[in-house]
Amino acid sequence: MKLKNKTILITGATGFIGGHLARRLQTQEKAQVRALVRSPQKAAPLAALGVEIVPGDITDPDAVREATRGADIVYHAAAWADEQGDRDAVWAVNVDGTQHVLDAAIAENVQRFIHLSSCAVYGSLQQLDIDETTPPRRTGRVYHDSKVAAEERVFAAYRESGLPVVVARPSQVYGPGSPQFTVRVIEAVKAGKIILVDGGKHNFKPIYIDNLIDALVLCATVDAAVGEAMNITDGGPVPWKDFFGAYGRMVGVDSFPSAPYPAAYAYAIFKEMISKVTGKRSSINREVVKTFHSHNSFSNAKARRVLGWAPAVDFEEGMRRTEAWLREEGYLEN
Repeated sequence: MKLKNKTILITGATGFIGGHLARRLQTQEKAQVRALVRSPQKAAPLAALGVEIVPGDITDPDAVREATRGADIVYHAAAWADEQGDRDAVWAVNVDGTQHVLDAAIAENVQRFIHLSSCAVYGSLQQLDIDETTPPRRTGRVYHDSKVAAEERVFAAYRESGLPVVVARPSQVYGPGSPQFTVRVIEAVKAGKIILVDGGKHNFKPIYIDNLIDALVLCATVDAAVGEAMNITDGGPVPWKDFFGAYGRMVGVDSFPSAPYPAAYAYAIFKEMISKVTGKRSSINREVVKTFHSHNSFSNAKARRVLGWAPAVDFEEGMRRTEAWLREEGYLEN
């Protein structure tokens, strides 16, 4: 399938991944991109590129149906991406919201529905090279479980209604514009707030944003992708000490303090208690510490085989581009 002149709806287009995707599809693939957004003001840069802006929210089925009308392809990237949150609020966005987008896509006979999921659906199994033969599992962690439930809705639409779906499972996305793995990290490094867990020996699972967007474009164009879920990751993991070290070098920091996991976990509980008392959110909590203690990785062999995709940007080059963006945006001194 060619994307030129196709009408493509993107939910979550003002977010990090959705924004990169919208710009790529509009400017390079020459598609007619439509964005369902909660804040038209935030979407002004996309509108300036020619993206059609439709105000609305995925929790509103009528707004979703109107935005989907006449669309050839739907990318569902909108999500509650925070590890913290009330279960009902997270479910309303990630599960019920996904159902609204699926219902609209079915009603409009959409040619391809690409769902942005996450490798979080595997439930933090402490294994290397986890592939798609490993079934998703719920663990009681709200965000993780919501992504599992959303995938279940997507594949139900494929089985029961014949909607041509593709599920993309990115790992940890970094690069220009990444709030979680670029902006917050460099700010924490500059503020001296980085503390490694167990010396930073555990695994960061990188996917550079441009590599992810390359894969997402292929999800819409490769027929063999229909009905499949695929991990989208750069490949081998990077120790957290090397990940943070790359940002440290940008500001002249060559080492970070470390704490053993039990101490870090106890400190996270303490910070959560303080947060409840003060009402101020803490950047340190048990979910964050668990992330820094995770020693798993994901295989990208299926995406390579099915999509004919390979990550074009390696970690060193990805960090070079990230540093250039940080300097351009004023996060680093020139």
